[in-house]
Amino acid sequence: MLPPQSNLCSATSKMDIPKPKRERSRRVCEHCDQELSKTHYYEHRKRYFINGVWIREVTVGAPLSTAKLTPLRRVDGLAAEQCYPESTNDDLEKKLLSAFSGWSQQVTQLITQVAADLKGEMAEIKARLLALEEQQPRPNCSCGEDQKRKRRVHNPMVAEKVRRLHNSDENDRRYEPEQGLNSSHNEAVTSHLMATLTGSSDMDGVDRGVLLSACKTYYETVRRSFRYAQPALSDQAAALKVSARSRQRRKRLLEARRSVLATQQEIDFWQGVTADMMSDEEDDDTAEGEAGWIVKPPSFRSQALSQLCQTLQERLESDPKYVVTHRKRLRIESPSKRQAPSQYDPEAAKKHFQKP
Repeated sequence: MLPPQSNLCSATSKMDIPKPKRERSRRVCEHCDQELSKTHYYEHRKRYFINGVWIREVTVGAPLSTAKLTPLRRVDGLAAEQCYPESTNDDLEKKLLSAFSGWSQQVTQLITQVAADLKGEMAEIKARLLALEEQQPRPNCSCGEDQKRKRRVHNPMVAEKVRRLHNSDENDRRYEPEQGLNSSHNEAVTSHLMATLTGSSDMDGVDRGVLLSACKTYYETVRRSFRYAQPALSDQAAALKVSARSRQRRKRLLEARRSVLATQQEIDFWQGVTADMMSDEEDDDTAEGEAGWIVKPPSFRSQALSQLCQTLQERLESDPKYVVTHRKRLRIESPSKRQAPSQYDPEAAKKHFQKP
């Protein structure tokens, strides 16, 4: 039995109608100016697209350096870029090395120029400083050593006069230790003291610089006393007071022993001795119910100098007048903890200091 005519016609029509072919996307290869499939395009791109440039007219078997290069638009949409046959990897490295070498030479030249400029400027500054030093007045001194800071002229008579005038009941202008020496109040006090001292008859012939120095020194004494009167510095003030008292005793002891030197040998050996080589004399009011001093010799004093000091001390104590006017030395204890003086005559130190 045959199928119906309508069904046969419909089946035949389906078989006879061809399906439309799907067009594949193609791209223009700028190497060969042809439209290529995606696969062929990327194959050409790998072979002929170097450093952003398409290579055209490549001869089979010829080296890449002989290929004719044509500047073309980069496929990534950037600006046009010029490329030449020598733009291979090796040539690029050579160009980079050459560029770096040029930069290095420029930097070296710049550094050399800057160093030369600095050297010239330093020489000019040094010349100016030398010229300024030559213009300044030099002290009249034949010694070649560096000059230390000039100390104020100390005149005990003038210093005592300033102290009495400043603390007198008639004087209503006194230094304020809380203020500096250059404050308006203290400058007025200094001017008042200077005017009074200048008009005094017993100050005739005294240089104004000596008077001014005495006034400044007494201001520093007032200020120092004020500072050490503060509770925070009470311990330090007490220690300084003890140290100053001990230093004055050593000076008096040095002068007293120097006055009883007898022989030329003793005088020669004593040459160069300072107050630092004398023993410390400390108060002891409770020992055996008798007021006196505890003696502590310096630990750095030589044995020969200690023996001479003992001989001179015995001569002093043999004088009744000295015994009456001076306290008794009760006993000698352990050496003093004072450090050796930093400045001392090198030749005298060989005789006066203990050998290490």
